[in-house]
Amino acid sequence: MEVRRRNVGGLGSSERGPTEFLQTLDVFPKLPEDCKMATTGGGAITLVTAVLCILLIFSEIGNYVRPKYEYSYEVDREFDAKVQINIDLTVATKCEYTSLDLLDVTGSSMSSEGKVRYRKTMFTLPEKNRLQFERRRLLANVLRSNHHVLPDMLWKRDHLLGSGSLFGTTSAGSDDGLVPTGHLEKYDACHIVGTLFVRKVAGNMHLVPGKAITGLGGTHLHISPFLDLTAYNFSHRINHLSFGAHIANRVGPLDAVEEIALSPMETFQYYLSIVPTRIAYTFSTSDTYQYAVTMKNRSASHNQGNQNIPGIFFTYETFPLLVKVTESRELFGTFLARLAALVGGLFATVGLIRQAICGLPELLLWHTRIGRRCRTTWSRLKQDWSLLSNGAVSQSAPLIPESPT
Repeated sequence: MEVRRRNVGGLGSSERGPTEFLQTLDVFPKLPEDCKMATTGGGAITLVTAVLCILLIFSEIGNYVRPKYEYSYEVDREFDAKVQINIDLTVATKCEYTSLDLLDVTGSSMSSEGKVRYRKTMFTLPEKNRLQFERRRLLANVLRSNHHVLPDMLWKRDHLLGSGSLFGTTSAGSDDGLVPTGHLEKYDACHIVGTLFVRKVAGNMHLVPGKAITGLGGTHLHISPFLDLTAYNFSHRINHLSFGAHIANRVGPLDAVEEIALSPMETFQYYLSIVPTRIAYTFSTSDTYQYAVTMKNRSASHNQGNQNIPGIFFTYETFPLLVKVTESRELFGTFLARLAALVGGLFATVGLIRQAICGLPELLLWHTRIGRRCRTTWSRLKQDWSLLSNGAVSQSAPLIPESPT
């Protein structure tokens, strides 16, 4: 009779199925629950690590949401574009005795009538408005002195700032220092607010005594009444001066600037270097201008042989260089990889630190006299226990067994 053995369920076969083959490739071995030991200290460390991990994840999400800005340069080819000038200032001279006008290098002048508004006001601000202006000036000075530290903040959009627009903090309100209607006869200053559009060439915007007119041959003239010199005072407060489209968080070099004239014939000169700037956001593009300023003031007294006239002069020139500010974010895949590396690295690092701390007492005792004695005693106890558990030696057995009688 021939007996044959069947291979039931793979018994006796050296071949492995797909499941067994995949199990051999597992680099994440699983320990049985009986081999795991949970401790109170381990739970506390896990809880602290989880909280720290959540905080770091939120920090990474915030960094991903907040865009970064890249700067590049190129030649400005828009020669025919118009430059928008936004001005808001208060001068300590009555509106009837002065006017704002502009003259460029081509000889063409542009009257500011219809483009700016003149409002009668008092130059001395009320206490509440003075405190607001001083706060704006302090903030503007801090931002100007630290512009190299936080340049990106000046280009962020409104919704990316938690405390609102920086421009709303540094720009003066339209009613700062205005006199109530019943006291218009007491005004001593003029509040000038408006927008001018000029050619992209060098020019001069000035505020001088008299009204501007165009004479024969296109000559530029200012007709001023015969007044006492004390009627002119070109102390001024620049609430805001910018070029190009309005950028909510931009703080200009002349925002919240106040200058006091020491004499009626004082001349204030501002030399502005304007640089075209294009801001490329994710879904929109804005063209604006940055500028640097150098300020000089001097007396225009004719007694010293000086033929200058008193007033406020903004002499500007435009650079043919375009600065491009591009808003950028890292790829979403890179963001996920950073999160995975952060979580895995944090738990791995905490595990290594925990092992080092738990093994430190044993490491310290290993090289001391007490540690060596404890180690020797512990080794003997383990050896005796091993012999007893294996039955090699019985403590109840006599040293010399009794012979059978």
